[in-house]
Amino acid sequence: MPIAVPFLTGNKQLSIELAEPVVLLRGLPSDPTTHVLRGEVELMLSRPTSASQVLVNLVGKSNMLWPEGLGSRASKVYHEKTILDQTIILDNRPEDGQMLPAGLNRWPFEFLIPNRMVETIEDEMAQVYYFVSATVQRPGLGTPNLRCRRNILLLRTLSWSDDVIASHALPTTSIVAERKTDACDATIYIEKSIVSSGTQFPISIVLTTQMKNVSLEAINVTLTEKRLYQVPEYTARRAELHDFKLQLASVTDMTDPEQMIQALVPASDIPLQQIRRVLSAKNAHIPLGSNPFQYKFIFTLPNCLTLNHTTYFKEMNFQHHLKIDIELSVPSTAVKPNSELSSTSHHAAPEIVKTVERTHIHMETPITILDCRLKEDFTTLPTYQESMSDTAVNEEDAEDVLKKRAGFFICPCYVDYKKKSSKLNGKERMMIRQNNGVESLPSSQNSSTENLLLLPPPPYNK
Repeated sequence: MPIAVPFLTGNKQLSIELAEPVVLLRGLPSDPTTHVLRGEVELMLSRPTSASQVLVNLVGKSNMLWPEGLGSRASKVYHEKTILDQTIILDNRPEDGQMLPAGLNRWPFEFLIPNRMVETIEDEMAQVYYFVSATVQRPGLGTPNLRCRRNILLLRTLSWSDDVIASHALPTTSIVAERKTDACDATIYIEKSIVSSGTQFPISIVLTTQMKNVSLEAINVTLTEKRLYQVPEYTARRAELHDFKLQLASVTDMTDPEQMIQALVPASDIPLQQIRRVLSAKNAHIPLGSNPFQYKFIFTLPNCLTLNHTTYFKEMNFQHHLKIDIELSVPSTAVKPNSELSSTSHHAAPEIVKTVERTHIHMETPITILDCRLKEDFTTLPTYQESMSDTAVNEEDAEDVLKKRAGFFICPCYVDYKKKSSKLNGKERMMIRQNNGVESLPSSQNSSTENLLLLPPPPYNK
C-alpha cells in the first residue's frame, strides 16, 4: 500500500547520488547474504569553506499506528523506533585544519546491508522505511551545518539460492493438487505460488465425474491476507483477516479439439459466458458429462492499494493464503415411509424420493505476494528514469508530484490511482479508503470504483 513519503532535501549545495535507489534482498531473511548500497556525497562550493566532518548515515525506521492506545493508560497511539543506524565518517578535519576547496567535492561510500533486514513496508497502519542522510559539520556557533537526505527502497525477491544452483536442481513455484470425491475427481494447477501484486494469476481446473447427473454450481477463488501487528515494548498484539475475491480476466477451454475428434468424443459445448457465470453465481448449474471439464482461468490479483506484500517481520507480519472452493450438485435418492397403510398389508409402503445434494471440493495453500514494483522475473526493476516518469498524471499534477517526491521510486499503482481518483469527490475517496473498495458506494459508482482498485499496474516495458 504505497504512501506519499516526502524527502528532506536540505541545502542545494549538498546532494547524495546513489548507484541504485533500490536494494533487492534475495531469498528468505535466513539466507546468509549481504548486499551493498553504493553512492557518493557531492558538495558544490562557490568558495572555500571550513568544515570539521563529513558524515553519511543509513537509517531504517518502523512506525505503527495503534488507535486503541498503548501503555497502561492507552494514551499512546503512535509508536516509532529505529531498526537500523549505520554511520560512516567520510572526511574528518581538525578545527584548524584545511578548508574544503571551491568547486565540486565528492566522497564515495558503501553500506553493507544484511539479508535479514526488513524490506520496505507501506501498510496504512504500519510502515518500515529507509533513508540515507549526509551532514557537513561546520565549526562556529552561528554557522549552520549542511544536510540532505535521500530515501531508498528495500524490496525482497525470492530468487534462487546458491544451494539450489550448486545442486543443479530447478526450483518450481507451481502447485498441483488433486481432490477425489465419490461424485467427481478434481485436479487444480496453480502456475506460480510466488507472484507480484496487481499481476495476472493463472489457475487451471480439471473436473472428471464419477457418476451421472453431476452439475457444477459455483467456483470461489479467494485470497486471504492475515495481518499481525505487534509492539513488544508494550506487549500489544492485533490480528486482522482480509478476504479478496479474485477478479476474472479471461477463461480458456483447454480441450484439444483434434484429440477429441480422433477419440470420437464430442467437444465441449458449454458457452464461455456460462463458464464465467460459475464464478459469480451460486447456482450456475452447468451439467458435467463424460468429457472432463478443462478450463484455464486467469485472474487479476489486487494491486498494492489494498493488498500488502508478504513479510517476514514479526512486528508487521503479513501472510497470504489462496482458497479455492468448488461446489457441485449431486443427485441422490432417499426412502421414506408412506403415511397411509396399504389395504392388503399392515406395513407402510416405502416411497422413493429423488433429492439433490451439494458437495464441496476445497483447496487452501499459502502463496507469496511480492511488491508490485518487481517485474515478472522478480529480480529486476524498471529503470529509475521510468519510475520517475509520471505519464499517467496530467502535466500540472506531474510537475507537482515530481517536485514533492524528488528521488522517490513512485509505485505505478499509486500513479494510476492518483489520476483516476482525481475524478472522485472527497466523500467517495474516503469511502474507498475505509471500505477497501465499493461496498458503501452508490450502485452507479460501484463498477467504476471497483475497476479503479483492481486495475493491474502499468507494464514495465523498457
